[in-house]
Amino acid sequence: MNVPNSITVARVFLVPLFVALSYQDSTTAAVWAFVVFLVASISDFVDGYLARRHGTESRLGQFLDPLADKLLVGAALVVLVDTRDFPLWAALVIGAREIAVQILRTGVVQRGGTLPASSAAKLKTMLQIVMVGWWLLPWKEINPIHWALLAGVLVTTLWSGYEYFAGARRTKEGVH
Repeated sequence: MNVPNSITVARVFLVPLFVALSYQDSTTAAVWAFVVFLVASISDFVDGYLARRHGTESRLGQFLDPLADKLLVGAALVVLVDTRDFPLWAALVIGAREIAVQILRTGVVQRGGTLPASSAAKLKTMLQIVMVGWWLLPWKEINPIHWALLAGVLVTTLWSGYEYFAGARRTKEGVH
């Protein structure tokens, strides 16, 4: 296993720590949960950078990296819905898109293809990280920035999901 893939696997192992800290009833634990989420999120950019820079991109990494992202963001959405008044309907929209794209990606990989992250998907991931981080902070109340970030995430989530499925369809039809 190469270094970028090892970083990705480490990100997966940070998820239970993040969840455990998130459910502690203290401001200090909430801040530490935010820090763990931030470290895990930054590692997402580090592993991709290292893989590209050193030419160690792999099909395993292209599969594991988005899966690790889904686990981290999915765990964060569960925590937010449960502890921070995050709207369940929004978490379900985000989660449904993530599951659908992961199923699509798995099918493409099983057929010997690849489904690398699109520009819209990279923007979606960045906005999700910012939005989740903002919601994780121990605010006294939800403010307009919470809703603006959520709206941006929902738009990019739906758009990037559409791009993946439209692209996969074009490729399947031989148009791509």
